[in-house]
Amino acid sequence: MVAALVSPDDLTEEDAHRRVRILLALASCMATKGYRATTVSDIAREGRVSKTVVYAHFRDKEHCLLELYTRATDKMLETVHAAQQRAAAEGLSWPQRLRTAVLAYLEVLAANPDVAWAALVEVQAAGRPALALRRQVIDRYVALICGVASDLAEQHPGEVRPVERALVLAAVGGLNELVLARVERGEAAALDEDTDVATEVLVQLVARRP
Repeated sequence: MVAALVSPDDLTEEDAHRRVRILLALASCMATKGYRATTVSDIAREGRVSKTVVYAHFRDKEHCLLELYTRATDKMLETVHAAQQRAAAEGLSWPQRLRTAVLAYLEVLAANPDVAWAALVEVQAAGRPALALRRQVIDRYVALICGVASDLAEQHPGEVRPVERALVLAAVGGLNELVLARVERGEAAALDEDTDVATEVLVQLVARRP
C-alpha cells in the first residue's frame, strides 16, 4: 500500500486530523486555482473548518504551505529510503535497487496528486521562504543519491563509481523536470510510466565507465 504524503501520525488525535485536513485542503485548493489565488477562506471551506481554526494552526497561508511541503518531503524521503533498504535486503542487483527507489518515489507522488502538484509546482510561487526550503529539499535528494552511489560503489567497485555532488545535482534537476512535465499535464497518476527513463538516468550517472 502506498503511503499518504500527509498523515496525522505525529500530533494528538483531534488536532492532528484537523491540521491534516487543513493541509490537504490547501493542496486541493492549489490544484484547482493555484497558490496565489487561494485564500484562507478557501482553505477553511475546503477543510470544513472555520477560519479561526485555520489561524489557530497556521499563522498564514505561507506557513501552511511550508508545513505541507516539509511533511510531504519527509514522507517521500522516508519512503525512498525504506524501499532502498528492502531492495538491499532482498539482494537485488544494483540497477534494480535504483529502480526500486525510483518506483517508490513515483508511486507515492502518483497516489497523492494534489500534494505532488503543491510540492512540484506551487511551492515555486510562494515567495523566498518557500524557495529557500525547496533548495534545502533538493540538497536532501542530492545527499540521498550521493549516499546510495557511495554505498553501491563500495559494494560493486568494478561496476559503480562514487559521483561528484555537482553531477548528482544536475541529474536531480533533470529528473525533477521529467516528473514536473507529467504533473503539469495532469498525468500524475501515470508517473510510474517514467520509471524506466528515470532509472536509466541514475544508472548512467553511477555506472563505472570502461
